[in-house]
Amino acid sequence: MGKRWFHLGPNGAGQTIKLAMNSILALQIEGLAEALALVTAAGLKGEGLVEVIQSSMARSGVMDVKAPNLLKGEYPPSFPLRLMYKDISLALDLAKQLGVALPAAAAARETYGSVKAAAKEDLDYSAVMKFWRP
Repeated sequence: MGKRWFHLGPNGAGQTIKLAMNSILALQIEGLAEALALVTAAGLKGEGLVEVIQSSMARSGVMDVKAPNLLKGEYPPSFPLRLMYKDISLALDLAKQLGVALPAAAAARETYGSVKAAAKEDLDYSAVMKFWRP
């Protein structure tokens, strides 16, 4: 449970915020995975990218926790990929109902879905890196 309570509006507001928040987390980790794929394909070390990110405006708490997973290629579940995929799908369903386009979330769902379909175990959502590094 969190340390703070928020009154966000009528019934369902908290669920909407949760879907939006998880969409941000999914996009951050997918963005890191893509950037690591680019950097390593260029012959550079992913650790260097993470060091620069963590010293810049792109720094985030989720990077502190998940970047080591992506760098090591180890994805012990703390928040399972299957649940992140579900939340991205629910966010896209809500967006459709509201008439809001979420192209980045739609692209992320495709990538997460591909990794989820290929997974034989219950991996953390940071396993999206498997899209680029099986």
